[in-house]
Amino acid sequence: MRLTIACLLVGCAAGGSDLPVNYVAGPLIELNDNGAWSWFMDERAIVDDGKLIVGSVRAVGDYRNDRDPDWGNVEVSVYDLASGVARHTVLHRHLQQDDHASPAFLALPDGRYLAMYTQHGVERRTYYRLSEPRNPLRWGPTVTFDTPGSAAQPLRGDNVTYSTLFRLASGRIVNFFRGVGLEPNYMYSDDTGRTWHYGGRLAHGTSGGYSPYLKYAFDGVATIHFVMTENHPRNYDNSLYHAFIRDGAIYLSDGTRRGKLSETTETDLNAWDLTKVFQGDPDNVAWMCDLELDAAQRAYVIFTVQKDGRGLPRGRGGFDHRFDYARWDGSAWRVHEIAYAGTRLYAGEDDYTGLAALDPQNPDVVYISTDADPGTGKPLVSTADGERHHELFRGSTSDFGATWRWEPITANSTVDNLRPVVPRWKDPRTALVWMRGTYKNNHGKWTTKVVASILP
Repeated sequence: MRLTIACLLVGCAAGGSDLPVNYVAGPLIELNDNGAWSWFMDERAIVDDGKLIVGSVRAVGDYRNDRDPDWGNVEVSVYDLASGVARHTVLHRHLQQDDHASPAFLALPDGRYLAMYTQHGVERRTYYRLSEPRNPLRWGPTVTFDTPGSAAQPLRGDNVTYSTLFRLASGRIVNFFRGVGLEPNYMYSDDTGRTWHYGGRLAHGTSGGYSPYLKYAFDGVATIHFVMTENHPRNYDNSLYHAFIRDGAIYLSDGTRRGKLSETTETDLNAWDLTKVFQGDPDNVAWMCDLELDAAQRAYVIFTVQKDGRGLPRGRGGFDHRFDYARWDGSAWRVHEIAYAGTRLYAGEDDYTGLAALDPQNPDVVYISTDADPGTGKPLVSTADGERHHELFRGSTSDFGATWRWEPITANSTVDNLRPVVPRWKDPRTALVWMRGTYKNNHGKWTTKVVASILP
């Protein structure tokens, strides 16, 4: 097999079986004793002004437990990188016990922070708050913005979730969210986040079923890249597509102008009109994890591929996932299968994996969560408890992603290590953030801590 050969050539971790119990490659920092996030709001974690700032949602066991003072709290954890002190505060009490309610953050020029968040598909309302200057532990009043609906859709089909924030060089702040038609939409602010206006719908996925999924990346000036699927992978054998937005227009990967960015609730742009990164089929169902831009402002993406779902009903597949890495070389997408991603997190969501994160400063480095040896696919069974757990690995490549070397970041754990995030940071070190514990579904059944490690 190509993956195994690649590992023999460049070396692979053997799962860290000789490492200590609950091994972590760097100091383990607990940011919050309970929290989780989905992976379609960004930035979930930022580093700014000497602080690591992370958003999450608290669970208390049952989906909703009114007797518990902390059910469904949206929380902000702040770690002072100099003093090593971690604090946290409640951004919104009892919003919704669902990991989709996690906030996105944006650092503003005046030292304040913007936090934006939603419930998961139950209303058309977006919530936002502005912090005090240089203090992400103290926030101003909660303000809301009601997004529009579409006469062509039932009410629930226009409800919102996800937030992804960018500040253009012009000063305009743009938030991409799932809204009208259960599809990607955008809103914007021209007064530093105080008031908002609806922008339009970005693109269509397939009709029926569910919604397309997107991840975004920003060049820091005026260009926003995105990758997109046709639908939810439980409903469709997804391919993966790429395009970018600049000056009110949408362009294909090679710079060909595809059309104008819609300024209404309707658009003629479909996912399959964009540049195809990966061709899906019943044996190769794609779902993106992370997207970044290299020093030449060319996109690179890591995504999962489910290999064992052909013809199976929901809940019967998801035991063989792989990580694929794709990078635009200026004329074409170069795609490689790079590691085994292991098994699903739980039945019913057969495409949910431990996920992966790109290093935003270095396209030759990735971080993955898997319960299989990255190179061989052999189950990772902890010497601590004899159970199979998701562990974190750092992968590095020197040939544009064709072959990879893996080293364990965690090993022999007594819990799972899930959903890594690497925030952008102008420092030779890496801030790696993840969920550590047990995660059973996105409706409040998790007992994961929010943790981090500062790696050399």
